[in-house]
Amino acid sequence: MRSINPTCKFFGIFLSAIILAVFYVPELNFFVLAACMAATVSAHPPAKLVLAVMLPTTLLAVGIFFSAYRFSSDTVIGAHRGIFSDVHMLNGLLLSGRLLAFAALGMLFILTTDQIDFIRSLNLQLKLPAKFAYGIIAAWGMFPRMVREYAKTRSAFRARGLRTGFASPALLLPLLVKSVRWSEAIAIAMESKGFSESGVRTALRTYPMRSRDVAFLILPSLAVIACGLLLTV
Repeated sequence: MRSINPTCKFFGIFLSAIILAVFYVPELNFFVLAACMAATVSAHPPAKLVLAVMLPTTLLAVGIFFSAYRFSSDTVIGAHRGIFSDVHMLNGLLLSGRLLAFAALGMLFILTTDQIDFIRSLNLQLKLPAKFAYGIIAAWGMFPRMVREYAKTRSAFRARGLRTGFASPALLLPLLVKSVRWSEAIAIAMESKGFSESGVRTALRTYPMRSRDVAFLILPSLAVIACGLLLTV
């Protein structure tokens, strides 16, 4: 999964999500969930990140299931019943399954794609303007520094015996001032190195579109369509 072209991966997953929204089939939702989980695990992401995404989503899906089961009307969402004869059970599984399926699709892209590679791929494949691409990459690089600075400021307040909330203005104001200074320094550095100039540029790392990248762009959507049609027959 990590070797697939980021742009093709994004649009392959995005198109699959759009097509999935058309079908009201609980079995299809869980099929997409299982496929996405298998593809994500095959990329060997950190287990903590997978749990951080799926655990709260699963708890929310359980709550949605019981809410839809308890307060559902006798009208089923969509025309498909499949192996489920209970309308309340069908509606509960449909709503909770859709949440899990869409979360799994998003997790598949996020945990198997490097964000910087994605922006660079958009710049090369879809001709995203270099000013926007380099600006997004520079801003993304500031996030770890902001997190470290926030932790340092909070520790400094604790050392002085001052208790602050998670989003206290006393913590956010210094971080905001330093972020403005960092952004100005980055802007000056990028301008001095010619990043603000337009023209043809070469890239150290390219992201060619191979046959497997094109296949990933098309096959997931076709698989969702085929499974949806088979399950609704």
